[in-house]
Amino acid sequence: HRGNWATSETDTMTQINTIGDRAMLVGLSISQFNPTKTDKKITAEVAQAHGSDESMGRYAKNVIAKEAVDALRKLAGEIRKEHGRRTLPWAEDGARILTNTGFDEYSNWMRGANAKWDAEVEKFLGSWDSFVADARLKLNGAFDAADYPSLEAVRAKFSFRWKVRPMPEAKDFRVNLGDEHVAAIRFAMEAESRAVVEQAMRSVWEQMRDVVKSMAERLKAYDPEKPAAHPFRDTLVTNIAELVDVLPALNLTNDPNVAKFTAEMQELTKHKAQDLRDHAWKRDDAATRAEAILNQMSQFIA
Repeated sequence: HRGNWATSETDTMTQINTIGDRAMLVGLSISQFNPTKTDKKITAEVAQAHGSDESMGRYAKNVIAKEAVDALRKLAGEIRKEHGRRTLPWAEDGARILTNTGFDEYSNWMRGANAKWDAEVEKFLGSWDSFVADARLKLNGAFDAADYPSLEAVRAKFSFRWKVRPMPEAKDFRVNLGDEHVAAIRFAMEAESRAVVEQAMRSVWEQMRDVVKSMAERLKAYDPEKPAAHPFRDTLVTNIAELVDVLPALNLTNDPNVAKFTAEMQELTKHKAQDLRDHAWKRDDAATRAEAILNQMSQFIA
């Protein structure tokens, strides 16, 4: 990194000391019913049949069909991905950084995601009896009624929690220790915070670089005479558009260079992917713009 998300240590510490005024930590936790269960009885039978030690293997079965939970698993994955797209990494317990700028949009989106999750859970619970009936047929002799808790117990397996808390700041650290120890701990906290902010902004720059680089390389390699040789998907454009949409909220340090490149990247989305495939001049224009942006970015990130 030759970059410039902080021009000096003094500037960095100024940013650190005001981060608590501009950002917060958000955590997301999603849990659901796990259909996979170890069957101890069959495990023992298999071990006995082969004269092996039970500890060397186990028989795992799905107590309901895998397809029954596929929709919930897919939705959880989509929600986690979007949560990650709208936030920045933090170095503790899975929490991530959310700027004040992005809070309203994030919280509105999260409430919507929570509602979708609740609806999908209710749909699953409404089909629970049919899932059990189907499992009874498919498992046959491996079916064990004890593997199926009550509907309320199944409901308790599902949860969707997101919480917001303040950014920790070294100046808020107070404990009954000697001044020397407190100063050392605060120094360590400030160093850690500085590293986290730098890593978060590095993540922003890397995301910007990666989507622009992908466009530059794929458009240059595309041959309309042999489109299958080096194809590109519509996401070549939409990935940039989606990132541009959240960049103002990810700009944790209010870096003017991030704002500058956000505007320049917006220009890369003016042509749809199909237009880039169909028109050489649009493809050349976008590739040239992307390569120029990438070259300018090189002074900020290696």
